[in-house]
Amino acid sequence: MLGLARVLYLTAWLGAVGGVLLQLTRPKGLEVWLYPLFLLGLLLAYRQGPKRAPRLLVHLAGGYLLLEVFWAFHRDPESPAPYWTGLVYLLSAFAFPFPQAVGWAAFWGLAFLLASWPWPSLYQGLHFLFAQLTLASMALLLARFRELYGQARFWKTEALTDPLTGLPNRRAFEMALEKEVARVERGGPPFALVLLDLDHFKALNDTHGHPYGDEVLRRVGRFLVEGVRGQDLVARWGGEEFALLLPATGLEEALEVAERLRRGLERLGHPASFGVGAYAGEEPSAFFGRVDQALYRAK
Repeated sequence: MLGLARVLYLTAWLGAVGGVLLQLTRPKGLEVWLYPLFLLGLLLAYRQGPKRAPRLLVHLAGGYLLLEVFWAFHRDPESPAPYWTGLVYLLSAFAFPFPQAVGWAAFWGLAFLLASWPWPSLYQGLHFLFAQLTLASMALLLARFRELYGQARFWKTEALTDPLTGLPNRRAFEMALEKEVARVERGGPPFALVLLDLDHFKALNDTHGHPYGDEVLRRVGRFLVEGVRGQDLVARWGGEEFALLLPATGLEEALEVAERLRRGLERLGHPASFGVGAYAGEEPSAFFGRVDQALYRAK
């Protein structure tokens, strides 16, 4: 995907340069000397890199299209320039924070309308006006929706992920447990729950320090994820406790999984105690309490 993005990025620059060069082939007046300046501006913007270039391109494209709109409305009605003004709004929307983007879009939209005045006809002028309003609004809304979606996705990820291990956290596990209970109540297959607690973890922290203990938790998390199916959920419940949700799994199969993981952790030098249970139709909190009691007895 990164390679495709690079190709699209270069294609956009080639298209911009090609468009300016194409305009040089059309007969113009003294303003033809402005086009080499636009080409120089494109080169300077390209050298800014993909993060900084859009802000320069907003005004570079605005100035270029301002000239082209004036040309299209007063000298060459066949010029396609008015169709390209949406590029300025799109660049503004993604180059600046939302309030600034609205301001720059309004500035260039007004400039384009002034460049088109006086209109050759009321129909043509109103058509251009409504097009600018639509293009600017859609570009700004698109950028705003993308920004809000990104924020919502970020906070959702932050709220449901354990920062130390990268595993789903307690809240995420509770939500998954409730969803699995609802699925069983609709007639789906039963599921199982496995809880595990690392043995002697406090002594390990006291002896080797908390950074070492943190690395152990990350290592155990990776081992558990690699040791179960893709459909199973591994979460950090808290402290040195982990929880595994095993959909479509009976008690005997869950016991086999727990025993395999217990032996594997013991080989890694991280012994743990396990509690295992299969859902039997009780309340989720009662089910979890039952498995937690099994873990307590094992401990």
